Amino acid sequence: MRLITTIFLAVFCGVSFAQTDDVKGLPMTVIQSLQLEGVPLENVSIYVQREDAAQPLLAFKADVPRNPASVMKLVTSYAALDLLGPAYRWKTQFYGLNIPEQGKLQGGIWLKGFGDPSLNTADLFEVASELKQKFHMDEICCQIFLDNSAYVPQIFDASAFDGKPNRVYNAPAEALMVNQQAVRLKLIPSDGKVIVVSYPNWEWLIKRIDIKPVADDCGDWKNGLQIKRDGRVLNIRGEYPVSCGDKYLDVNWQGSEYVGDLFYSAWEKTGGRWTQHDKTQSIVSNVPMNALLLTEHASPTLAETLREMNKTSNNVMARSVYLSLSRVNDQSQIASTSKSEQVIKGWLESKGFNFSEMVLENGAGLSRIERISASHLGTLLRDAYHSPVMAELIASLPIYGVDGSLSKRKDGVLYGRAHLKTGSLENVRSIAGYLLDAKGRYWSVVFIANGVKSEATKPAQEALLNWIYLQE
Repeated sequence: MRLITTIFLAVFCGVSFAQTDDVKGLPMTVIQSLQLEGVPLENVSIYVQREDAAQPLLAFKADVPRNPASVMKLVTSYAALDLLGPAYRWKTQFYGLNIPEQGKLQGGIWLKGFGDPSLNTADLFEVASELKQKFHMDEICCQIFLDNSAYVPQIFDASAFDGKPNRVYNAPAEALMVNQQAVRLKLIPSDGKVIVVSYPNWEWLIKRIDIKPVADDCGDWKNGLQIKRDGRVLNIRGEYPVSCGDKYLDVNWQGSEYVGDLFYSAWEKTGGRWTQHDKTQSIVSNVPMNALLLTEHASPTLAETLREMNKTSNNVMARSVYLSLSRVNDQSQIASTSKSEQVIKGWLESKGFNFSEMVLENGAGLSRIERISASHLGTLLRDAYHSPVMAELIASLPIYGVDGSLSKRKDGVLYGRAHLKTGSLENVRSIAGYLLDAKGRYWSVVFIANGVKSEATKPAQEALLNWIYLQE
């Protein structure tokens, strides 16, 4: 219906749709949609190829390097599946200086991370329970030590991207992190006030809340709140529209005290005791050479992790997956973004690809500088489709009209027939992945818009997907 209305309005308003050589092959409905929204055609790149065809059906400005936003996660995902394998798991290790004796571990406990992006509070409780039962242990003496040495030390400014350091999408990936270093708050309007519940129920978190319920439309409710951190103190003030109902707010929480405090609580919840422990701090320290491995926790598989990462466009997970590529063929390698970039470019060369325009920064797409052309992204999608990891990659992507970032797209004929990753930044809109047409054939599709009016390209994306669906 939207497409018919678009065409009618365009004709009524006298918009010219004559195809020049510059737009030859570009579907008329796509041109119409872009012109109606005032989107310059030179700001858009499109690449479409049927999976059983030797050449693309459509390549419009496809060789122009563009910022792909979160669509860059497709490159990271395919590289990780191909190089690390769908069954890859991250480990988090727990060390002591000796085997516990008479129910007591002396000398402290070390937590060593290798970038597990899914480690959470429940996992820490599981590890604490295992330690208690495995060693008949009731007491841990002294400090908690945290080992982040699996990553090259990062100089990371969480406010650099958009001046919002407390937003979780701005969090770095860390070698040792729990709950992706986030505190989840649930805002509940009730009886003329706003109740705030925190997850996890962090014992030493001090909440200072001054949120006024208001009768406004929900809108962009997060911008009505001011968030400030000071150590373990969280200050939130502002206004919250009661029309929003219950909402979740995730707060980026960097700092060693978070991981240490949560493990401290997990051990206590199993009935364990601490002695000679300074609750005010956890110590960042590498595992000593003579330490003994007490146990280790394994994450869900990479294939499972990618589903959460791509369907929710989780940037912390993507950064972690990207860094993990540093350890391909060498799990002792200290991970860094530069090393991972070398691995991806070497992997592309091994396939005979030369993506000379590609610029990588963090593999998540939350970047002002990352670049790739639509044609090269389309080439990679087609290569992935014909690879052994095709099923895992496609299964990780949002399904049109069903879940993730595509859950609200409601074009009836496309429902459930496309697996696509979306991308969104200021002056960037993109979509890429796979579509099953009316005749049961799969297509790779890439649409990237950069520049002014890019946020208005959703109708053009829909027009392109419908055009592919109806191909003869």
